[in-house]
Amino acid sequence: MSRFVVGHDALLRRLERQRAEGRIAHAYLFTGPPQVGRRTLAWTWGMALLCPESDPPCGVCRSCRQMQAGHHPDALLVTPEGGSLKIDQVREVQRWIARTPVEGPYRIVVFDQAQEMTTEAASALLKTLEEPPSYAVLMLIAPSPESLLPTVVSRCQIFPLDPLPIPVVRQALQERWGLPPDPADRLARWSGGRIGWAVQAAQDPEMWSAYEERIRQIRALLTQGRTERFTFAEKLADEEEEARLAFLEAAIAWWRDVLILASGADLPLRHAEERETLREVASRTGFHRARAALEATRRAWLALQRNANARLALEAMFLDWPHA
Repeated sequence: MSRFVVGHDALLRRLERQRAEGRIAHAYLFTGPPQVGRRTLAWTWGMALLCPESDPPCGVCRSCRQMQAGHHPDALLVTPEGGSLKIDQVREVQRWIARTPVEGPYRIVVFDQAQEMTTEAASALLKTLEEPPSYAVLMLIAPSPESLLPTVVSRCQIFPLDPLPIPVVRQALQERWGLPPDPADRLARWSGGRIGWAVQAAQDPEMWSAYEERIRQIRALLTQGRTERFTFAEKLADEEEEARLAFLEAAIAWWRDVLILASGADLPLRHAEERETLREVASRTGFHRARAALEATRRAWLALQRNANARLALEAMFLDWPHA
């Protein structure tokens, strides 16, 4: 499976042992931050289970080609509709999975963003998890076990995915996606080990420029007063959730770099190309104020994850950002 998944070697070995020993679970839970490779690993595992070759997934047989194209008759990807996974979607999955496989030995269902499952949908899914058909393999993708009902989690094998080491992402961008060394290095650092983010940014120039714009906004906010910051908070609160979280993730990485320099730690910087600017900010803010800014930004990120009032969370964060 390493031909299709970057990194996560220990998890791949664990899955491959299961397949070799015939101990396939009926339910898996892949956890970790967005774009770290959860869905790729889940779908690749499904591809391996359906591939008829001796070293699956081969990537060239009919089954693998169908999986890569996203239209295998025995594999189903379920995503939120209107912001949530609804009970009607789960019931449709139950009807689909009640039918025996068309071509392969299993019927594979992947629930993306399973944390968005309504309580009614999760309760309905629990019935299938308790008594699944012998050929059913269900996979859930979520940020953490805590984001799902404990009764659902208890019936799944948990596979936690962590961000990859930056050198692994850099090498993959160069060898698998053909990026030159400099942009590969920059995107690997900006990604924070999220291979999916790095690959998407490599293929989408607008995503690259959007990240640079967020860094410019962070620098500008450090020189602005409360009124300007609250105006920015109001504007950001009116944007899509994805944009708000992307800004906060960039800000967390920025303040981490400032804190590293303020502390004198010998650690790699996510924004090494801006070392001099970061050093100046670190010198003016000092260790304690840099740490307070980082902690405030993390609190805002967590608050938005819990559906707190976005404008209030952002305003509270900016009150703890120093002027530099």
